[in-house]
Amino acid sequence: MKTIRSFLALNIDLHSVRSIDSEQRILRDKCEEAGITVKWVPPQNMHLTMRFLGEITEPMIRALKNTVEQVTRSFPPFEMETSGLGVFPDTRNPRVIWAGVHSDGAHLERLYTALSRVLEETGFKTENRPFKSHVTIGRIKSGDAAAVIGCLEESDKVVFGRSKIRDLVCYRSALHAVGADYHLLWSLPLLGRAPRPTTETQPTDPGGETKE
Repeated sequence: MKTIRSFLALNIDLHSVRSIDSEQRILRDKCEEAGITVKWVPPQNMHLTMRFLGEITEPMIRALKNTVEQVTRSFPPFEMETSGLGVFPDTRNPRVIWAGVHSDGAHLERLYTALSRVLEETGFKTENRPFKSHVTIGRIKSGDAAAVIGCLEESDKVVFGRSKIRDLVCYRSALHAVGADYHLLWSLPLLGRAPRPTTETQPTDPGGETKE
């Protein structure tokens, strides 16, 4: 039976994408001058992966929509900020360049936990590593680690924008020699009531790579 490589994600808004793209262009020039080879993610592919699903069948994709809707019906829309650049897995061996993502009130962590619970009840494996929210913007193919970090020195506190998250989406990932194409399979609106306003902010520090 045919399988589909897929993942659940949140889309960042157009302003944030354009801001990241602008910073990415500056970084691209720096990396070229430093002799660093990077496979850059095009703006249309920038997103925040919530859960990588792997290769699953088409009937599973359809059934999964009904399962995930248990979460989206009760989870409210929220805002998240995209800011700062960093690397995975660490500064000694940088392989991936990311833009950080943060939400007030730990909304991202709570959504991830709720999704993981229903997915594991459906038969998906438990994630062994903690959730680390980020937008991948480039994958490093070669270059000196110190030079990579040097290129990022002025970008660690750049604020790209805030996104209002109203939907959870499922994408199909088609891999090619030149990169990946993402195709929307379905989208579910977040329909829960917004919680009472709070002054507490709990940012999420990126620290793990996604595989989509």
